[in-house]
Amino acid sequence: SNYCIIDSMEKQRNKKGSLTIGLRIIGIIIAVLAAAYGLYAGMGNSAGNFDGEMQIFALDVGQGDSFFVISPNGKTMLIDSGESSNSKQIEQFIREKGVRQLDVVIGSHTHSDHVGSMPYLLDAFDVGKYVMSEAGLETRIQKRINAVLEEKDIPCSYVWAGDVIDWDSDCKVTVLSPVPEFDEYSKTDWNEWSLIMRVEYANHSMIFTGDATVRSEQAAMLNNEKYLFDADVLKVPHHGSTTSSSLGFLEAVSPEYAIISVGKGNSYGHPDYDTIQKLKQVNAEIYRTDELGTINIVFSANDIKITY
Repeated sequence: SNYCIIDSMEKQRNKKGSLTIGLRIIGIIIAVLAAAYGLYAGMGNSAGNFDGEMQIFALDVGQGDSFFVISPNGKTMLIDSGESSNSKQIEQFIREKGVRQLDVVIGSHTHSDHVGSMPYLLDAFDVGKYVMSEAGLETRIQKRINAVLEEKDIPCSYVWAGDVIDWDSDCKVTVLSPVPEFDEYSKTDWNEWSLIMRVEYANHSMIFTGDATVRSEQAAMLNNEKYLFDADVLKVPHHGSTTSSSLGFLEAVSPEYAIISVGKGNSYGHPDYDTIQKLKQVNAEIYRTDELGTINIVFSANDIKITY
């Protein structure tokens, strides 16, 4: 059976007590040691204070997608996880950032090059909640994901266009696709059901697209406010395939920067020449993981910086 429960209100505990002067001193020492350990290992939800910056990492996972995001308040979000062969690589990258808990984990759709490592990573970390589209629920990889969600009692929810994912009070994550009750999506191609999301912070925004197709793009644009597509950064859909990135969609987003997650020398010919030309036509600066490795996008109050 499908395992997906709606996130419930978090429980909080408050403990009160009194201490002698001696115990207070011991308590202070313990607190200092705990804080030091927290900076090293990343305690709870926090990955540290990034001085008003949002960090977005386009991980180099070959022919697949995986994005790791850290909010200005240290909240963490993983969007996709590449193939199962990327499991330990992604875990190591996240742990090197001092992170022990993933506050939100998102599977854009149920193809293995996007969620192949999810069973491993959901088991390896404490996870606040898992978010996905309501499609491809009977696929082999989704059944493996469901088993871990159930075993670890991780809250899970399906999302649709118009939903806002609760993550960080200073950031906004808006779902733009799939569109509810849109009956023209393919019943077998899970790319069309890919989550398209807008992540905003400090007047900057990035559109994440999974493997959304031209049909997905058009349905999303027809059923959301136009301004929601105007973004600084675009995660180019489907690794730059010709099945995505219609000129109308690229013009609506009008990105300053375009990120292509793609494997070097892949057999699909991604990214396609026509897609690259359309990105140039809308004056997007193109960054590719097959050429640059992992790419770091930083949103601050004043600007956007990209390093690799």
